[in-house]
This record gives sequence, C-alpha cells and structure tokens, in this order.
Amino acid sequence: MWLLIALLLGVPAGGQVDTTQAVITLQPPWTSVFQKENITLWCEGPRLPGDNSTQWFHNSTAIQTLTSRYSIISASVNDSGEYRCQTGLSVPSDPVQLEIHRDWLLLQVSSRVFTEGEPLDLRCHGWKNKLMYNVIFYQNGKAFKFFPQNSELSILKTNTSHNGIYHCSAMGRHRYTSAGVSVTVKELFPPPVLTASLALPLLEGNLVTLSCETKLLPQRPGLQLYFSFYMGSKTLKARNTSSEYQILTARREDSGLYWCEAATEDGNVLKRSPDLELQVLGLQSSTPAWFNIVFYLIVGIITLVDTVLCMTIHKKLQRKKKRNLAISLDSNHGKKVTSCLQKDRHLEEELKCQEQEEEKLQERTHQKKPKKEER
Repeated sequence: MWLLIALLLGVPAGGQVDTTQAVITLQPPWTSVFQKENITLWCEGPRLPGDNSTQWFHNSTAIQTLTSRYSIISASVNDSGEYRCQTGLSVPSDPVQLEIHRDWLLLQVSSRVFTEGEPLDLRCHGWKNKLMYNVIFYQNGKAFKFFPQNSELSILKTNTSHNGIYHCSAMGRHRYTSAGVSVTVKELFPPPVLTASLALPLLEGNLVTLSCETKLLPQRPGLQLYFSFYMGSKTLKARNTSSEYQILTARREDSGLYWCEAATEDGNVLKRSPDLELQVLGLQSSTPAWFNIVFYLIVGIITLVDTVLCMTIHKKLQRKKKRNLAISLDSNHGKKVTSCLQKDRHLEEELKCQEQEEEKLQERTHQKKPKKEER
C-alpha cells in the first residue's frame, strides 16, 4: 500500500525506494516500567517527502494515531504487550515488548533482543524512584557487578556471551530482589573460515586464492564487512571490502600459518578465523614427506637383508672352496709320484741303450785292429 501511495505521489521513475526496516526507540529507554510511570515510543524510518505519517500496532491491532510519536501516560497493565510501527517507505519494525509492573524492585533493560556490537543498558529501579544502595547485578544467577550506590550499568559492545537471564538485588528498607529478564544477543556474523582455492599442499608456481568466508544476518543486508589477511604476525592486506587474497606465484617462502579477520566498519564487531597451514613444495618434492620416509625405510631393510644373505652365502662358499682345495691337493700329489716313477724308468732305459751302443762300438774297434798288424 505504501509503495502504491509513493507511486501516486510521484516518486521519480528510476529512483530507488528505500525499504529499510523501521526502528522503535523508547524514552526513557526501558522496556519494563512501573505502573503510573510515563513512557514515549518513537518510530524512525524512511518517509515520503513532506509526509510524517506513521502506522502503529499494539498486539497486531492498528492504533488510531498517525504521528511518529506514541506516548503512554500513567501506564497500566493494559498497556503491556507487543508494539510495532511502519513509516511511509519502510517495512514494519521488529516488535518491542513492553511490560508494566507493580513491585518493589525492577530490573530495566534497554531491549530484550540485540545484535552483537550494540550496547546494553541495565537499571536496577526502585518503586517510586526510591533510593537504592549496595546494588548487585546477576547474569544466570551469578553476581557479576556490585555498586555501592549507582544502580545503572552499561555494556558498550554486546556479544553472544551476554545472552541469559538478568536480575538485580538492592538494599532499601530491606534487601529486595527483582524478577528475571531474558536478554538475547543475535550473532551478526559467525567467525570467518579461511579457505584455499587449491588442494594443499601446493606446488611452486601455482596461483592460489585465499577466501575469508562468513555470512551476515539476513536482517542486515546493507551492512558492509571489512576483511584483513595475515601470515603469522605479518599483515598481508588490511581492512578491505574484498574477502579474497591472491598469491599469484606460490613459492616455498609462502609456506606458513595464515588467518583472516572480518570486522564491521566501526570495528565494534571483529572476529578472527582459525589458522590455515599453507605448505608450498618444490617441483622436485611433489611427493609427501611420509612417502619418502617409508620409501627409504623399505630400501634400508632390503639392503640389510641382502647384506646378511650375501655374507651367509660368502661364508658357505669359502667353506666349500677349502674342501675342494684339500681334495685337489691330494690328487695332485698322486699325479706327481706317478710322474716321477715314469721318469726313472725312462732314464733306466736310456742308460741301457747307451751301454748297448758302447758295447757295439767296442766290438767294432776290436775287429779293425788285427788287419793293421798284418800289413
């Protein structure tokens, strides 16, 4: 309906309609008040030029008022409940739960639902503004703050650790204790996770992109996050709207622990990622280190086994060689004796032949001598 009105009133064609959610603020800033106290609700959101009209809702029922301010004078129990508002160009606001109490002591909170980074105000409030002292604030039944006189406490930057049930106690005429109030702090974005575009470990020369991944709450689409990248204590890129960081040519010197941070523009919410170990291997070292260890261990075992086998075989061969040598020596000795006997027989035959020759020569000489005498 509001968009139709905007068109009828001549919102420029091509102009963007702001659909930002309306926001309710309180004055005083407490969602719980005592009976007969006054409270004012304000509605803030985008509007048409010159149009301050606002639609209010109490427990989903439209209230017959069109101003940006809704005042409750001398509040009663009937004024308790859920309040919403909507301006000319906004979407309805988140609900605000207003409670009207009748008690001696009341813990007041600025809201029951927060987004981390937003401030949380607490007040330990006495009936009819009576003075309270020795004030103690509790979270989930555990005391966490004491004031001798001051009854107000501010947590400047909330986070999810501030979720819980809060109450307070204080001294007046007696020691009074308030009822509990539930406070919820929604996570604006989860802690980022740093991922690499390539499987690890890397080889030298590869291009790798590191991404700082997180996700904003759907209700905060216009919020801008800023990202920073680190290697150990070294800053690689600081506070940039890009959630990526590139290593154009990976080298061994790029090995190390990397991490990133995501933060809001005002720095109220800042979260760090877990470490990511980046290992860059040389081209000659493409195999994992454990593979090399196992390989050389197996080679060493095989070498040791071969050495033992060789020594065993060598010893066996030596013993066998000694036995063969002994047999060979015995055989050669017999051959030498036979040879000597044969030589002796040969000499004897030669001597006999010489003797026979000499005898024949003597006979011939003896036969020739008588013929000379006859002459």
